[in-house]
Amino acid sequence: MIRVIYYYSQLNVGGAEKSTVRLLNKMAERGWDVTVLLKWNGGALESELSDRVKRIYLRQMREGWADKKWRRMLWSLIQYTLYPLRELRLHKQAYDVCISGLFGYPPGLLFRHVRAGQYYQLLRNDVLCTGHYGRTEAYMKRYGARFDAYIGVSDYTTKTFQIAYPALGNRALTIYNVLPQMQADPQAVSPYGDFGAALKIVTVCRLNDQAKGLYRMAEVCRRLKEKHGDRFVWFVVGDGSDRAELEKRIDSYGLQRTMILCGEQQNVAPYYQFADLVAVLSYYEGLCGVVNEAKVMGRPVIATEFSGIHEQLRDGENGFIVENTEEAIFEKMDAILSDPSVLEPFNNCGLPTALCDNDYKISRYETLYRCLSGGVAAEDGLQQALIKAETALEGEGASEELGRRYDEE
Repeated sequence: MIRVIYYYSQLNVGGAEKSTVRLLNKMAERGWDVTVLLKWNGGALESELSDRVKRIYLRQMREGWADKKWRRMLWSLIQYTLYPLRELRLHKQAYDVCISGLFGYPPGLLFRHVRAGQYYQLLRNDVLCTGHYGRTEAYMKRYGARFDAYIGVSDYTTKTFQIAYPALGNRALTIYNVLPQMQADPQAVSPYGDFGAALKIVTVCRLNDQAKGLYRMAEVCRRLKEKHGDRFVWFVVGDGSDRAELEKRIDSYGLQRTMILCGEQQNVAPYYQFADLVAVLSYYEGLCGVVNEAKVMGRPVIATEFSGIHEQLRDGENGFIVENTEEAIFEKMDAILSDPSVLEPFNNCGLPTALCDNDYKISRYETLYRCLSGGVAAEDGLQQALIKAETALEGEGASEELGRRYDEE
């Protein structure tokens, strides 16, 4: 049994948080001893963690203490006082593996207070876009060599890390996110209300314009409405810091009945199930969970050219990929609205095998642990070392899933 501790900030509703919960639950299902170390409690997705996943909080919020300023200040002071004591308590338990899910946040806490045999850093975004901030570069200079492995959630993410930090490139490898077990519910009711024959477009994302391109999306919607009128409705599921500004633009463009903000939803399955098209128009991603969820639900997807997308979609075969520009997005969506029948061939899953096999993904973590525990030389890089180890396991009669090459697609 592998003992793992996974470090994260707070399990709020978001793509990274959802994939974190799925990973931890799958590890626990496979018999790992799993602990999640959180900066704060109270995240909306904590309730979805398996009972087998243990939890440690560095700070705790208490319901009812945020209603008055003096209570908030008092509670913050209490938490500030208790924080170093909670850090010291981490020394009591030893782990085989410590995984940081927070690239971009200083990992000093882990190396000071978490006793583990191996340390992994998860990479969820294009490192060339997100990994060169001054603080990140500073902590990478100090702690980068102390991580045994850097795990990208897509080959593209892994490669951008290798470009950004070439001295650590041999420690980088790819393990895809665990996919959700989603399926259409014949008893489900459409969350979209009555919009007649209008084409229903849905975008599921955190409302952050810098990453998700919200304001560009509103501009595209405005241009489409000018040409196609009420032939479509665009629903946006999610919440975030840029919601107020997006609402202003929706009002300014007169899109109150065309672009509808649905807020945060813990169960997004019905939004996929009853959508005609899922639009993922981000500036950058790691391996986009929304694309995976949409394809698992068998929905057509249009996505911009961002990291990892070519590992999920093949343009014109199981979805649409467009240049990451406003004009390219508008032209493709204009063509779809002009002839919605083009969506019919894309009502399928069509995800590559490597993305769908959740058991194999956990097997890859296990193989990585065995490789590093056995002192396997990785001159050619951890990615190649794992392929060699998996091939050896296959030769010894290991399960077929362990022998399958991860990049078979």
